[in-house]
Amino acid sequence: MPYHFTPASRPIALSSAFFLANLLAMPLASLAQTPSASHAHARNAKACQPADIEAKKHRHETETLGARHADQHAHMRLVQCEVERGVRKVPAKGILKSADQTLKDDEAAKQAAFKTRKGKPADLRGLGGGSALAEPGGTPTLAAAAAGNLDPATMGRWSDPFIIPVVGVAAVLLHTGNVMFWSYDPVDYHNPANSKNGVAFIWNPSSRTGYNIPPPENVWCAGQTILSDGRVYLAGGNLRYPDPNAPGGATNWAGTLTNYTFNPLNELWAKQPDMVRGRWYPTVTQLADNRVVITSGMDETGYGAITNAVEVLTPDPNIDGIGTIQVVSTHNSSGLYPLQFLLPSGQMLEAGPNAASSFQLNPATWNWSGLPRMKSDHYYLGNGISYTDASPAQPRQLIMVAGGHTEKIPLAANEWLDGFNPALGWKTYPQWQTPRHNANTVILPDGTLLTVGGNKGLYGYEDAEFSTELYSKAAIDTTGTWLKLAPHTIQAAYHSTAILLPDATVLLSQDDMDYSAQAAFQHKAQVYSPPYLFKGPQPKITAAPTNVAYGQSFNISTDRSDMVSAVLVAPGATTHGNDMHQRAIKLRVQPRTNGLTATVPSSSALVPPGYYMLFVMDSQGIPSVAKFVRVT
Repeated sequence: MPYHFTPASRPIALSSAFFLANLLAMPLASLAQTPSASHAHARNAKACQPADIEAKKHRHETETLGARHADQHAHMRLVQCEVERGVRKVPAKGILKSADQTLKDDEAAKQAAFKTRKGKPADLRGLGGGSALAEPGGTPTLAAAAAGNLDPATMGRWSDPFIIPVVGVAAVLLHTGNVMFWSYDPVDYHNPANSKNGVAFIWNPSSRTGYNIPPPENVWCAGQTILSDGRVYLAGGNLRYPDPNAPGGATNWAGTLTNYTFNPLNELWAKQPDMVRGRWYPTVTQLADNRVVITSGMDETGYGAITNAVEVLTPDPNIDGIGTIQVVSTHNSSGLYPLQFLLPSGQMLEAGPNAASSFQLNPATWNWSGLPRMKSDHYYLGNGISYTDASPAQPRQLIMVAGGHTEKIPLAANEWLDGFNPALGWKTYPQWQTPRHNANTVILPDGTLLTVGGNKGLYGYEDAEFSTELYSKAAIDTTGTWLKLAPHTIQAAYHSTAILLPDATVLLSQDDMDYSAQAAFQHKAQVYSPPYLFKGPQPKITAAPTNVAYGQSFNISTDRSDMVSAVLVAPGATTHGNDMHQRAIKLRVQPRTNGLTATVPSSSALVPPGYYMLFVMDSQGIPSVAKFVRVT
């Protein structure tokens, strides 16, 4: 029966001995658990540990994960200890507005920009978020944004930060229009005795407020996607935090065998049959027939082994029902959270993180076959997108993978694959201006790509990147360039998320460099309004069907007659930079008075069944607010 809850990588190159020597050379006071008086946190803060405890933890992680991966974890703890002690600044600390005020400021900034475009003077002072007239050349900076010296019509505009009282480690857009976040419980984070305690939150973009909804357990670090009826599916999560006192050396992270579906209409969780092995950091991929492939993830043993069993969930037709799960093959993923995509052939692509991990999985036989090697590794959390242009007679599909790590340096290394001809191999895609990992890349309704956040340092938080980069052409066109736009002010590196909202804006949740309970309850987010929202009022969809069939042509009515294109964008389901559900399909259209006639592709491999945001664009490239439609 469903559960009802009422709302209330890869190692980095560094000398382990050198790193540990520097870590333990710090004054003992810097590793003690007492934060400075100027930066007192909730009592649960555990980043700072005595030197002997840290050394023991590092030894165990070195034995189970390898020296470089252990160094990575130790350095992240060191950074978080510095935050706890008050010697490392948290960006945007203290900069905050109420959710209601940020909504008013965003709307006022748009109206002011419209007046400016009509040749009328506009007073943009006091609107925050970098919403004033153009800066005279140069790269956008945080200082310029804070001073209001960026033209939103060319640079876009970030709202001022506001509170979402949960660390947004995972974010899923529901077909209700709300966003569900979930994370570890910050009060119990890193406490092995309370490893199964998690938190979740439902957030309404229209009010920028929400409410708590307890998850069935600590589903943080699961894999997630969305099924054809709108259920969210989660596989795996956190069975146990690392425990240096665990018997037999089983001291590592441990993944849970459990998996769940969540019905966003009645907010019921339904426990699905257990998987054969635990999974922490798995990837899940919806197939053309609505089954879900589950790969990778650290197993339940605590020894740091990556699960090689490939499992498939077959959902029950009842939205609150219990499906079946079975092992279909084995596959040695080259890392955690591998990027995976559904191809037009109906096969599933695995891309990275090792450059040699370029494979297809055939659902007819469950056999894996190799594809040409990728041009680069993409370790430690790169990004990937799938974009299909179904508007011409011969559809085209592009898979793009970007960012991550080479084990030595963060990279751009953007590369692409022809989804219809994967055997042709990977080709170089235009590169980001700034190499980064831990970033997020979002497909916008006009087909362009927006990359935000991440960091340039070797580990999770240091040398954070605040720039926003926009790809200048639709993703399918490989002749574009990346442009730097208005920077965000919150830090969004490891454990940040970004997701497209139905009003064509992008929500960004900050990272957890400060993971104390106090900071989690004051967790910040910002909303980005791309330049297209400052060109003029958005067109309105006045009528469109709620359900459409494969191959069907359907009418979209709008409030004006200059509509030129329509696109289906799958709601995002993202964590750790890996959006496991995001895709966009540009539709074939015919103009009509006050609207368009659009045609859905006939193949469910191009458009997997489910709910999509339907956007229309006018001749100026301004997108409408989306209407959710279900493709069946």
